[in-house]
This record gives sequence, C-alpha cells and structure tokens, in this order.
Amino acid sequence: MLYLKSLQLEQCNLKFANKDTGVFEGYASVFNSTDKVGDTILPGAFMSSISKRLPKMFVNHKQSDVPVGDWTDMKEDEHGLKAKGVIDLNHKDGPTVFSALKRGAMDGLSIGFTMSEGDFEKKSEGGRNIKNMNLMEASIVNFPCEGQALITAVKADILLLKDLKDFESYMRDVCGLSRSLAKTYVSQFRDCVLRDAVNEHEEKDMEQLMTALTSLRNKLK
Repeated sequence: MLYLKSLQLEQCNLKFANKDTGVFEGYASVFNSTDKVGDTILPGAFMSSISKRLPKMFVNHKQSDVPVGDWTDMKEDEHGLKAKGVIDLNHKDGPTVFSALKRGAMDGLSIGFTMSEGDFEKKSEGGRNIKNMNLMEASIVNFPCEGQALITAVKADILLLKDLKDFESYMRDVCGLSRSLAKTYVSQFRDCVLRDAVNEHEEKDMEQLMTALTSLRNKLK
C-alpha cells in the first residue's frame, strides 16, 4: 500500500539557487508531528531507504509520468528530512513547475512510501509511530492537505474494494500502473485464483474469487 504525507510550502523552508538552474532545497518531511490520522514519523525513519537510493521526483504523485527532476541529496537532521533537488528545465513541464514553486503557486511537497508490518507501532489512542519506511517518491504538489507539519495521510483504503473493477482502479490510481498493466495484473490474479480452485477441485465462481480478494485485503491491512 502506498502512503502519502504532505508538507505545506511555508513549512518546507525552501531555498533556491541564485541562478535559474532549477536547483532548490528544503524539507520534504518533519519529525515528531502528529497528523490528522494520528501518525507520527520518528527520527531515523528515512535512514535505511535513502542510504540505498534516493526517491523519484514527480508532480502530484503522477508516477506514470517522466520524473520532472531529480533529488540529488537527502539527509536527516533534528528537524526532519532535508532534501536538495534540481528540476529538469528541459522537461516539458520543468520551467512551469519551477516557476510555480518559486512564486508559491504550487503549495508544497509530499512523500510517497510503503511500509512493512514491523516498520511502525500502533498508538493506544489511534494512529502509528512510524520508525521505518521505503521512500518511493517525493512530489511537488498543488494542494497539500491542511494541518501542522505532517498534514495528513491520504491512504488507499483497500478494505473498500468490492470487486475486481475496484481492484483495477486501485492499481492505476494508487500504485501508478498504466491502464493496460493494471488490467494485466488483475487478469493474472484472477487466473491464479481460478487455477488454484481447479487444483483443489473447487467451483470456479465469483464467491471463490471474492474470498481470495478478501484474504488479500486482510494481508495488506
């Protein structure tokens, strides 16, 4: 499951290079702030991921697009995840995005990440303390949600998926797959379930398929 958390522009402390080279730096996330769903990112949460590779730079989390630039350096300090990046001014959207970011027309940064079960601890009052993550991307966004520092979590609620059409939409909209690849993924999933049903001498009906989908949802909770 892909989790998104946004930071408003005034909280990013963005600074730009003196020349219009597309270079800027600021905070992609901050530590020890509780968002609207009760989640808190703890110091050290990014260390493992950024030591292996830096995330992609997208606009509004559109992972199907060519990245608009590159993150060239990321490090944790006492405040949060400090990031330096350069927008590709040869990208078709590069000059527009850079101009919009400098004048404040685009409102902030937002990270996209995945987690495993051991990467967080549930709080008794709700929400989670996030101590580790796989940082996939950090986007320049139009409308970060309101709040203090970590604004909110826009979570793909897989429990709301009712059928394979919903599952396909989830693969496109949340996981960033193309329409054709999402269809292929769902078709392969369906075929695997039906093949298992044959192997176990069970009926190949929708009830079998939905039971398997429910099981998958529970594993991804």
